[in-house]
Amino acid sequence: MYEIHGKRECPFAWRVRLTAREKGLPFEWIPFDAASADARAARHNPESRSPLLWDDGFALEESLVIAQYLEESGRGRALLPKDPEERARARLLLATVVAGLEASPAHARDKEAEAGKARRGQTALDEALSDGRDWLGGQAPLLPDLMIWPFLALQENGGAPIPRELARARSYWSRAREYPSFVASRP
Repeated sequence: MYEIHGKRECPFAWRVRLTAREKGLPFEWIPFDAASADARAARHNPESRSPLLWDDGFALEESLVIAQYLEESGRGRALLPKDPEERARARLLLATVVAGLEASPAHARDKEAEAGKARRGQTALDEALSDGRDWLGGQAPLLPDLMIWPFLALQENGGAPIPRELARARSYWSRAREYPSFVASRP
């Protein structure tokens, strides 16, 4: 069974929990900032990395790398398309839209600059949805979708919600907020 270590409110750790849950993989969530931390946190994550995946002695950091590792484990629902063109599209979304949405204005030193980054990312999300798909992945949420949801939640809760004029992105976010894996993995 996988161990997912991290801080309770960390969006990067949330991404990993969301990915494991969506794939239907067995995991234990081990927050190292809990009132009474699990002893495995000190043993397997002594430097308090958030997130850190522990897989039977193999430790891995960086949320996107962990998510791809979970995807490539071969178990659970595929989160990247099999078709090479669609897989390339998903990877491009990971490099562009996903990276652009990694903004949390409420936690930034320069809140105004971070809010601007969030708005640019939200605009890119709206444009990426202009092909009429419900999700960035098409019919079902795929890895690019899962990687942005924790940040959209932080933006919404931190005073930088998706503006009304970005109707596709707002509709997308409304669906995502109700998605079972998102709800179940929320901190």
